[in-house]
Amino acid sequence: MTISTYLRALGLFYRTVALFTTLFSLLVVGAAVAGPFGSWPLPLTAGLFLTKLGTLPVVWYLSEQLRPHQYWLYLNLHVSHWQLWAGIVAADTAVFTAAVKLLHWLAA
Repeated sequence: MTISTYLRALGLFYRTVALFTTLFSLLVVGAAVAGPFGSWPLPLTAGLFLTKLGTLPVVWYLSEQLRPHQYWLYLNLHVSHWQLWAGIVAADTAVFTAAVKLLHWLAA
């Protein structure tokens, strides 16, 4: 497997779970802003970061339940489950961090 194959497979797989990750990201940010200790502009704290990482098992569960046979294409490309999900965790965390920092910068 080449890196270009992996990145293309990761992009294709990320599109299948992007709706769930986006909804949970909005839920985490909304709860942090509207919560009892909410503040605006929203700082990127360890609690916010860990809460976002805590939603990824829920995304994995929903993905497994709604599309149980989704891995055959990726297995034929010699990309395993853990390689896909490791890339999703890294990419989604980077996108979430960038979005929160951008919101903080725009609101300040």
